[in-house]
Amino acid sequence: MKRAIVFIDGSNFYYRLKHIIKRGLNNASLLDFNYQKFCFWLCKDFEVVEMRYYIGVVRRKNNDQKSEKLYNDQQRLFRKLQKHNVKIVLGMLIQHPDKTYHEKGVDVRLAVEMIKLAREDKYDTAFLISSDTDLVPAVEEILLLGKKVKYIGATDSQSFGLSKITRDYLILRPEDVELFLK
Repeated sequence: MKRAIVFIDGSNFYYRLKHIIKRGLNNASLLDFNYQKFCFWLCKDFEVVEMRYYIGVVRRKNNDQKSEKLYNDQQRLFRKLQKHNVKIVLGMLIQHPDKTYHEKGVDVRLAVEMIKLAREDKYDTAFLISSDTDLVPAVEEILLLGKKVKYIGATDSQSFGLSKITRDYLILRPEDVELFLK
């Protein structure tokens, strides 16, 4: 049986799920999403070697209710992912002067680990859940190593660069996501 590793760009996927839920699954909560069942559904013809979730870690700030809420929500997500045997790979989350938060190093880490694990022959196919076109060079390298990449995107944010380079993709619809919500 062919081996697969699922690589989830956490922030990217979170916002795609949030958008899909708002568009048609109003009673659903993101914390109800079953990542393990979802990954096994994606990889139904593969042995799932590992599921990896890449995300910038929220830091608590004294007397900052927003950072406290973000931290608590992220900790609940981490517990859920751990319960579903999803490996969490952390990057940084920094706050800009305009008070918005931005991830640093997450996409680079995801790209490097996809290539590293391909070189170590840990998988035959990478399932990439992200719509970040910055990952195209990493995908090109993985394909040169003789591995396959299946791109998983969403209807509202399909990466045509990833679709074109992988030539194997699935664009998630609300009814696909609904299968993995309680």
